[in-house]
Amino acid sequence: MKAGFIAVVGRPNVGKSTLINKLVAEKVAIVSDKAGTTRDNIKGILNVKDDQYIFIDTPGIHKPKHLLGEYMTNIAVKILRDVDVILFLVDASKPIGTGDQFVMERILENSKKPRILLVNKVDLITDIQKEEKLQEIEEKLGKFDKIIFASGMYAFGLSNLLETLNPYLEEGVKYYPDDMYTDMSTYRIITEIVREKILLKTRDEIPHSVAVEIIEVKREEGKVDKFNINIYVERDSQKGIIIGKNGKMLKEIGTEARNEIERLLDQKIYLGLWVKVKDEWRKKKPFLKEMGYIEEK
Repeated sequence: MKAGFIAVVGRPNVGKSTLINKLVAEKVAIVSDKAGTTRDNIKGILNVKDDQYIFIDTPGIHKPKHLLGEYMTNIAVKILRDVDVILFLVDASKPIGTGDQFVMERILENSKKPRILLVNKVDLITDIQKEEKLQEIEEKLGKFDKIIFASGMYAFGLSNLLETLNPYLEEGVKYYPDDMYTDMSTYRIITEIVREKILLKTRDEIPHSVAVEIIEVKREEGKVDKFNINIYVERDSQKGIIIGKNGKMLKEIGTEARNEIERLLDQKIYLGLWVKVKDEWRKKKPFLKEMGYIEEK
């Protein structure tokens, strides 16, 4: 019996959440093509025979522009000290840039844990480009304990990844039951599902300006459970975009979110969505604390 914690880190939008969802074979983290989709450390738990791999999906490490960004980067960096091994993702199809180097600097400053580099989205490059990528990695990021090429989207190279991580697991322990694939609460998953649908349907500044909160759950015998949820944005114009003409956008978001939540809960529900304006909420500590985005000291 072995178990271990693996921090999955990288700049925004390199495929961390997609990789973890594929490894766990469950949707534990929402996915979109928008940077900053993941806002919290989210655990995906994989049991293979007697071994337990606990992958921690972290927000993309970046230079923050507001309090929310500061929180996201801080919790990603903080976890580096507490895990057994660090899995650093880069995008195979893009040059190693200043964002990747910024992540590497934070790792070197904050942790002496073993480092595995996973070159993700390998399906997008040729074998010749793989060799070029290895040289570029050494020049710009330095040395790693091991480098793996894989594709989270198509599950290529994942068995090799598990074999590489296995020696770093701790003998004789198991942290979670075998049937558990995440430690996130059901209510948290529900708010993330709603936020994901907004991310997938909007663009520009809207995705970054959205927060979601369950404000009421009503359960009455003989009736479907009722979830009332607030969607917070920073400006009236953003509220109008999410609601859409004659409420069309909000209805689409609600329908898609409700369908997925019903599959999650295996029951019918009523989903009420309300859009509220909270001016510059990402910069306001009291509201961020209320939403769970400020760490308690």
